[in-house]
Amino acid sequence: MERRMFMRTAVLVCAASVCVATGTVANAAPRSGAALGSGAAVTARPAAAPGSSTTITGTSLWNLAWATQPTWPSGTVQVLKLQSPAGSGSGEYFLYDPAAGRVVDFLYQGDMMIHSTPEWTMMEFQPRSSTTEVRFGNVNEPAVAAVLAAQTVTTYSVTNLKLGTQPSIGGGTVSVLQLVKRPQVRGNGHYYLYNPVTGQPGSGFLLDGDVMVRTVTDWRQVQFMHGSGAVEVRYGSIDQPSRGKVVATATVI
Repeated sequence: MERRMFMRTAVLVCAASVCVATGTVANAAPRSGAALGSGAAVTARPAAAPGSSTTITGTSLWNLAWATQPTWPSGTVQVLKLQSPAGSGSGEYFLYDPAAGRVVDFLYQGDMMIHSTPEWTMMEFQPRSSTTEVRFGNVNEPAVAAVLAAQTVTTYSVTNLKLGTQPSIGGGTVSVLQLVKRPQVRGNGHYYLYNPVTGQPGSGFLLDGDVMVRTVTDWRQVQFMHGSGAVEVRYGSIDQPSRGKVVATATVI
């Protein structure tokens, strides 16, 4: 298998990577690797993906890691903590909801609600159900402040897929979609991603958090990020992508 390393670049996934990222957040954008093989004869033919659809929600972290805070009057609460400071000049660290276009208060040391802070070590917040960014700058002008970290939330309608995680360059984790079970396929084909709208192969599969490959032969290596629209996992020859057998689907909702 050919492996190629990539560096973190601006916006996603993430590329469809399923990355899953919004606004100006700098997410992992894997470079596409060479195909692991193509042109092989297979017996698979196009078919609907098995099973009924399920709705799942995944969270990817960039420059954030899980931590705990004490909670009043006892116990602990799980939070996300900024991993490295990147702010420069005058300004403060604060949370920003890009969908709502507003600053979000956050909890510190279990009993203090904070609007912003000049200390990056105090940037700890409870995970939210929507995409949230850590920004640095003038809290009264949040839309133009620098994006330093992000918790990205994506909801999918899927068939034969589940959520998993992989380490993310720069800290934290990214959510990936994985096959639930081994597909019933024959031949010496390959698994690949397929865009049903364009009729073209997708970006590929993410392995070990930093390697992107276009095809795989092992169903357990079908791990990918997906940021928008619909995608199919197919088995067959990537040289004839429309003829491959559909073994799983995912649509961002």
